[in-house]
Amino acid sequence: MALPNDKKPSKLSAAQQKALLAKRLNRKAAAPAYDAIPQRAQNSPCPASFAQERLWFIETLQPGTAAYNIGYQFHLRGDLNAPALEQSLNTIVARHEGLRTCFDMMNGQVMQIIADEVTLPLLMEDLQGISMAEQAQQVKALVEKERQQPFDLKQAPLLRAKLVALSPQENILLLNMHHIISDGWSMSVFNHELSTLYAAYLKGESNPLPELTIQYADFAVWQRQWLQGEVLEQQLAYWQKQLGDNPPRLQLPTDHNRPTLSTFQGQRRYLHLPGSTLEALKRLSYQESSTLFMTLLAAFKVLLLRYTQQTDILIGTPLANRLRKEIEPLIGFFVNTLVLRTDLAENPTFRELLQRVRQVCLDGYAHQSLPFEKIVEVLKPERALNRTPFINVMFVLQNASNQAFQLEGITAEALRVQQNTAKFDLTLQLVEKSDGLMLVFEYTTDLFETATIERMAGHYQTLLESIPENLDTPLAQLPLLTDAEHRTLLTEWAGSQTNYPRNATIQRLFEAQAQQTPEAVALVFEGTPLTYRDLNHKANQLAHYLQSLGVKPGDLVGLCLERSLDVVVATLAILKAGGAYVPLDPHYPHERLAFMLADTQISVLITHQSLREQLPPFEGHLVSLDTLWPDLEPNSTANLTVDGAAEDLAYVMYTSGSTGQPKGVCVTHRNVVRLVKNTNFACLSPEETFLQFAPISFDAATFEIWGPLLNGGRLVIFPPQKPSLELLGQFIAQQRITTLWLTAGLFHQMVDHQLDQLQGVRQLLAGGDVLSAPHVHKVLNQLPQTRLINGYGPTENTTFTTCYPIPTDWPEDMAVPIGRPIANTEVYILDNHLQPVPVGIPGQLYAGGDGVARGYLNRPELTAEKFIANPFGPGRLYQTGDLARYRPDGNIEFLGRMDNQVKIRGFRIELGEIETVLSQHPAVEQSIVMAREDTPGDKRLVAYVVGAEASVPDLRQHLQQKLPDYMIPAAFVLLESLPINANGKVDRQALPAPDTTRPDLSEAYEAPEGEVELLLADIWQEVLRVEQIGRHDNFFELGGHSLLAVQIVSRLQQDYQIELALRFLFEYPTIAQLAPVVEEIILSELDNE
Repeated sequence: MALPNDKKPSKLSAAQQKALLAKRLNRKAAAPAYDAIPQRAQNSPCPASFAQERLWFIETLQPGTAAYNIGYQFHLRGDLNAPALEQSLNTIVARHEGLRTCFDMMNGQVMQIIADEVTLPLLMEDLQGISMAEQAQQVKALVEKERQQPFDLKQAPLLRAKLVALSPQENILLLNMHHIISDGWSMSVFNHELSTLYAAYLKGESNPLPELTIQYADFAVWQRQWLQGEVLEQQLAYWQKQLGDNPPRLQLPTDHNRPTLSTFQGQRRYLHLPGSTLEALKRLSYQESSTLFMTLLAAFKVLLLRYTQQTDILIGTPLANRLRKEIEPLIGFFVNTLVLRTDLAENPTFRELLQRVRQVCLDGYAHQSLPFEKIVEVLKPERALNRTPFINVMFVLQNASNQAFQLEGITAEALRVQQNTAKFDLTLQLVEKSDGLMLVFEYTTDLFETATIERMAGHYQTLLESIPENLDTPLAQLPLLTDAEHRTLLTEWAGSQTNYPRNATIQRLFEAQAQQTPEAVALVFEGTPLTYRDLNHKANQLAHYLQSLGVKPGDLVGLCLERSLDVVVATLAILKAGGAYVPLDPHYPHERLAFMLADTQISVLITHQSLREQLPPFEGHLVSLDTLWPDLEPNSTANLTVDGAAEDLAYVMYTSGSTGQPKGVCVTHRNVVRLVKNTNFACLSPEETFLQFAPISFDAATFEIWGPLLNGGRLVIFPPQKPSLELLGQFIAQQRITTLWLTAGLFHQMVDHQLDQLQGVRQLLAGGDVLSAPHVHKVLNQLPQTRLINGYGPTENTTFTTCYPIPTDWPEDMAVPIGRPIANTEVYILDNHLQPVPVGIPGQLYAGGDGVARGYLNRPELTAEKFIANPFGPGRLYQTGDLARYRPDGNIEFLGRMDNQVKIRGFRIELGEIETVLSQHPAVEQSIVMAREDTPGDKRLVAYVVGAEASVPDLRQHLQQKLPDYMIPAAFVLLESLPINANGKVDRQALPAPDTTRPDLSEAYEAPEGEVELLLADIWQEVLRVEQIGRHDNFFELGGHSLLAVQIVSRLQQDYQIELALRFLFEYPTIAQLAPVVEEIILSELDNE
């Protein structure tokens, strides 16, 4: 495929044609035949270029930043002529207007102000006569001081030079210039001219450089005139097609929340790839009619795909933008940012992806003349103070590192300048060297830890090394992890095994315990104890009766009872008879109970006489156990001889289903035994007293009942009535409960209101939802003797999958992880293609091992979908639907449900992230964030907050300080408590709609109030060219953008002498929000008069 204005080669071999193509692709696109850029009419202030406007805006937003300083450091050895060097520098400044330019706002537009003459002093620093160690230390300090010193864009020159003398034959030259007047190409021009001039002046000759035909300001004026009408429409047409659909942001997982305003603080990490890898990649590029840039970019997009699971990926890359001959010798800020958007959907092979990337690059090169800033202005993407529009990741390939200029009689060596800034979230710069490829990862420390970037660099290296041999491998299967990471994730962290009775059944283990400790108290209910012997006898009597009703191995038996002694006796009896119990909550609606009875086809249902009227019609044996006991007295108390196996069903427990009908989870004996025998997450011993509080239809009851009874402990059953917090607290203290399970919702309430009553609890397990860090902190502080454990696990993996014993010094503002797999359990965090994800990268949590249930009752298709073959070993894995990631220490962080992702205003949002930040507010006890669409088409974020001291303005301001605008809930609902369902979890369905919904702008109009609001409205109307602006209308929703924001600030300063910082318009984007800020400024200025 030929590029614009390329001539097709004739009479060339295929190999020669391919080589020529590669050469042309490396050159990007040929320059179109334009008329020469004319010199501007007069040497007066002229508009800044589009690119310069953007940097002016950033500087205005954060004055004093050194993020866009470009620093160079050269080690000069030889007899240096400092006056000749200084003369050369000043000749370059005199030769290039751009180096004599400063900037200011005039009539709402950023202007270049070019001085006729500017002197650049070569500052001298003499370090001769001190030790080399002292010299090195002082040079380092000088470099750091120079790096951090900002430029004032209103003062020329935006260039500094300093010469540090180490000895008569050794000097360090420091150069620093602002990016607004220079770029990478410019530095090559600068080096060449400095070398040429120094050689001439050293010999006493005059300036040998040819006159420049135009200057940078000529280009800036021409650029604005050229980009109009048909030219602009032609260029825009492509970019509107590419980016006009509000493409999704790249959501790289980060270590820290994104700050409201970027600090530009950054670091760099370096990695060197050997020449053999580089040559293999070059051969691949040649074979695929591609370029090295395209191949490396495609590999980088694979890395981002595997890190984010996003298949629509946008990356920026800088182009020199020197397509015209007359601008090649200029020093100035010409570089343009090209947005490269690639579709990685349907898991293509790398060969297929490379062709996609190639085409996107070629198309982009053909439309590179349109400035990135102009694209942003026209397409109006979502704006935020802490992000660049469209892109937050850059990719750069340099054919060679910056070479120092060659000074006559001097050996010059370019030194690596330590960069502590980052303009984007992440920039990958690849430098082609003679011995291989240097990878430079520049990252913002606002978001990333060093270890995260080092892992990322290793993963990119793994990809680059494997791709040449795996061209036809789908992207999801390309090697990513190192061998060491594979061992860690798939072996060391996946789970551990203990020696437990995995082939035993529940009833046989209980019978062995009853034989071992027959006189020990097994149960206490309403003050009446029951020994292990008596419990075993009663269960045997009922089991014999069940057999007489026809219950045989494999049969399902219904159990519809309130908390009582009979619950435990009946579950044990059903198991002894060879059956499996089906817990049915008597408080469930008739329709739900009827479905469960029909789904299980049970023929025997155990209940109490008082509950019979609450049951739907039932045609089988309805056993009223409370009235049956006298009839069971003659039955044998001997253990039954029914043979059973660990693979047999123990119970079927129903959970909610996405179809609206509950689904029955089939749990085996081995699943339960693995939970409570010889485990590692809690001490389950005869000395422990457990509370049985959970409904029998909730899988926490599995742990509560069998945890003590299969280990010789004592189980105290809470009375059947619904308790108050006070009653529950008193009961826990009076019964001396030592091991307690609470759902997260109940845990928070007990900590708030009954914490003193938990003083005797040795092991407090809580979970089922996210634990509030402040509540955790309160328990750790006030109950130092209590071991607090965060428990996580779906019913399909039998109650607990992972647990985390929380250290006593856990920080109050840090989310609590869910820990590591409990004994005889496996956990993997995998991507959409069942590949393990690296540390810190979100993926779906899969549970394996001996806790995985058999599947769903009568739901073979759903079972096959959710219970899959383990790709890493024997057995099966359960697909939890939960989003999680590994922390560097191997503990797992729960991130929310996979379906807890929402898209608002084109941004993909994890609701859990907002909840985490909300929970860090001291007044917030609990919080839930939902995306609601109470009015069709109007999807909004709504935050539900529990906290007596919480106020909506404070909460909104708190979030605005930590989250971007699109993640701020549109409404806040303050509640006394979050609604809890029967299983003790937050009932999201019961959360109320907010009082009002957000109408569109025309319907929500509210006139400005007061003089300041009216003043602001007038200015906004003129700048935005909108006739009607209400006090609650958002500046950016009205079409405002960064440059118009600058005009607003400029108008306030010029017309009313009000010095408003630009950032306030972003932080307070409505007139009602901004007016108090302006009033405060006015009052402050009046006070100072």
